[in-house]
Amino acid sequence: MKKFINLSMIIGLVFTLTFIGCEDRSDLTAPSAPSTGSADFTKLVSIGNSLTAGYQNSSLYQSGQENSFVKLIADQVGTSFAVPYISEPGIPARLYVNSLYDAQGNLSPDIKSKEGLGSPLNLDYAAPYNNLGIPGAIIYDVIDETDFAAKSTARANPYFQIVLRNQALGASILKQAINLQPTLLTLWIGNNDVLGYATSGGTKGTDITGTLPTDVNVFNTLYTQIIGGLLQANPNLKIATANIPNIKAIPFFTTVGARVAQAITAAQAANPQVQGLVYFMGDNVTFNVATPADLASYKVLLTLVSSPAAAKIGQPFNWYETVGASVPPNVDVNFPFGVTPQNPWPNAYILDQVEIGNVETATTAFNQTIANTVAANPNNMVLVNIFSEFNVIASKSGPSGEGYVTQGVRVKADFISGGLFSLDGVHPTNLGHGIVANMFINAINAKWGASIPEVSIASLSGGVPLSKSVQYNAINNIKFPSNFLENLYF
Repeated sequence: MKKFINLSMIIGLVFTLTFIGCEDRSDLTAPSAPSTGSADFTKLVSIGNSLTAGYQNSSLYQSGQENSFVKLIADQVGTSFAVPYISEPGIPARLYVNSLYDAQGNLSPDIKSKEGLGSPLNLDYAAPYNNLGIPGAIIYDVIDETDFAAKSTARANPYFQIVLRNQALGASILKQAINLQPTLLTLWIGNNDVLGYATSGGTKGTDITGTLPTDVNVFNTLYTQIIGGLLQANPNLKIATANIPNIKAIPFFTTVGARVAQAITAAQAANPQVQGLVYFMGDNVTFNVATPADLASYKVLLTLVSSPAAAKIGQPFNWYETVGASVPPNVDVNFPFGVTPQNPWPNAYILDQVEIGNVETATTAFNQTIANTVAANPNNMVLVNIFSEFNVIASKSGPSGEGYVTQGVRVKADFISGGLFSLDGVHPTNLGHGIVANMFINAINAKWGASIPEVSIASLSGGVPLSKSVQYNAINNIKFPSNFLENLYF
C-alpha cells in the first residue's frame, strides 16, 4: 500500500526546487481571440486522472500542472482555468536524473527523488477547480461520494482531499464538474482501470476481487452514467473524450525486456542449459520460461521498475530482501537469479501472455464503450483517439524507427531519449502534453468548426537532454528510488 501523506504536513512544507531537463520554458502561441466555432470555451472543465492533472516524473507539481494538456488548451483559447497547484518539488517529491552515465560511459541512469515535499498553493479557492484530474482515480471515483478525507486515508492517496477538498463544493468529481456549469468538458478516464493491474504485473486489480482490470460491464455502466449525468445537467454541453492507450506503446512496459533479452542471449552463449528468463506465474509456485525472442517481441512484458533486478540476472540474488519480503520456502536465493527454477524472476515484474490478454481485452472493451457513447451522442461528443495516435508514435520508435515528427520536432516513445514520456515511464513530459493537447485541439476543430491554433511544441521541454545519441534499449541499468512504485500514481 502507498504511504499516505498527511495533508497538514503537506501544507506546512513549501519547497522550490528545479528539475534538470524539465524546466518550465513554456512560451505558447496564444492568439487573443481564436475562432472556437460552435464549441463554447466560456467554462472549460476537465475530468480525469493523473494524465489530466499534469502528473509527471512520479509527482504532481506546479510546472507540470501548468503544462498539462488541458491547461495548454485553456491557454490557447484564452479562458480562465483554475488548477490545484502544488509547490515544488511536488507531492511526492519528483524524480530527477542524478547521473546518466556510469564510469565506463554506458547509459546507466541513476534516478532519484528530490528532497522535501511540496504543498498545495490555493486550497482556499472558493469554487471547484476547473482541472478535476485526480492521480490514481479509476472510473468509479468519478461518481463516488465517499468523504474526500476518509477516502484519501483509505486509499493512501492525498489527491482526493487536495483536489476535491469540501463536500459542499459537490459530493463527487462529477457533481463538482456539473456545479461549475461547463460549456465544454474534456474527459479522459479509464486508464487506471487497466494500469492498476498491468503495472503490478497482474498481481493486483480494480475489479471487485482486486485481481483483474475493472469488469467490462461495470465500466460500461459507469461511463454511461457519467455522460448521462453531464448531458442531463446541460443538454448543449460539448465533450471531448479520449480513449485508453495500448500498454505496449508506453516505455514502462517496453524498456527492460529488450535489455534482458540481450542478457539472456549472452547467458545462453556461456551456458547452453539456460533456456530463457525463468519466472514465477501468478500462483508464485508454478514457473514458466520466456525466450529472448518472447522478450524482444513483447510476447511478455517486464515493468520499468524491474530494471535494478534485471542487472542481477544470472547471479545469486535475494530479490525479496530488496522489497522487504520473506524468501518463499520454494526459493533458494543462492541459485542464479532469473535463469533457474530455484530462484525465478518475480511475478510482480512481468506480464505473461495471459495477463497481457487480460489487459488487451479490457482496453478493447473500454474503448468500444467510449466509441459507442460518442456515436450515440454525435452533437455533443467527439472522440480523441489516443490509442491510435500513440500506436503510431510507438511504431516509429525503437532502433529502426524514424521518429514521430510534429511541427518539425521529432519524438519517440523510448525511455529517457524519446522526449515524449517523463521519468516514470507512463506520464508525458511537457512536450508530450503539448502533443496530446494538439490531438484534442484538432479533434475539436474538426468536429465543431473551430480554428484554435496548435500549441507550439518547440516551446515545451521534453525531459532529459543527452550528451550523445544512444541506441534504443541500450541502457545498461536504471536505478530508481526504492519506493518508486509505491509513490507512483496513475
